[in-house]
Amino acid sequence: MCITLLILTACRSDPVERALKGEFAPDVNNLVIFGYCQTCHIHRAFNPSEHLARVRPLYDRTPYTVTNQCRACHLVSEDTWNVKHRKTIFPADVRQNRYAAHEKRFLKDNPEFPSGGK
Repeated sequence: MCITLLILTACRSDPVERALKGEFAPDVNNLVIFGYCQTCHIHRAFNPSEHLARVRPLYDRTPYTVTNQCRACHLVSEDTWNVKHRKTIFPADVRQNRYAAHEKRFLKDNPEFPSGGK
């Protein structure tokens, strides 16, 4: 019984990874993501609405300037060896189009955001 429970738990997807992929409703994704952030001693006092108000003006285009979804700027990727990496898309990355594919997918998945400039 214990072994079966361990196997089922080990095979279950990480909820943070699922939220970063947008598998839940946007509000649930955000709750899971910032709940995870607050487990870290650095982000214990993290306030999501203050964070959005502070970082949105740093970006130069949608979806970053209008989103209320954490996963617009935070994502999980997998390398060749299936090692998962959680990443943050910083304003400098956006200006250099380093995550253009992610941005395009995000805008496609969220048609309520106009594409283009601010």
